[in-house]
Amino acid sequence: MRHPRRPRWQRQDGSVAVEAALTIALILVPLFTFILLFGRYYWYYSAAQKAVHDATLAIANLPLADIRNGRAEELAMRIINWETEDFDATSRSARMPRVDCLYRFPANAVVLSSFNCGTANLTPVMVRTSLTMTVYDPFLSTALASEGQSGQIMIIGEMTMRYVER
Repeated sequence: MRHPRRPRWQRQDGSVAVEAALTIALILVPLFTFILLFGRYYWYYSAAQKAVHDATLAIANLPLADIRNGRAEELAMRIINWETEDFDATSRSARMPRVDCLYRFPANAVVLSSFNCGTANLTPVMVRTSLTMTVYDPFLSTALASEGQSGQIMIIGEMTMRYVER
């Protein structure tokens, strides 16, 4: 016994494939866009944090004479610039690194005082390096321009380490 054929208007051949294509496009395209944007910002953040970490580690191991004559800041700037040179030109121009030394002043103070490393004649207890930068995304900025927002995200990396007192 044969099954009767359906009329042409009742056939649904290929409708599942069309529905799947539409659903996948509406779900996967925004998901992949989010993953790519988040991945890009995470790469910037992790590279900036690593640069700050390496600069702080180098300063924490400098001789005291080099810290007092201002070489600590120069070394930190060179390390941060070298490790973030792969960033795009806009983000590189927006870098603002900062180096501070934390001193126990006066000698019995509980709270540490923060000064520029080359200004104090004391031995620092801790050294701190921070990097503030703005990451610009051309794709996100065009999407947010209609809402009056910019496509920029502020990234802040900071590291504090104990000075080894050499």
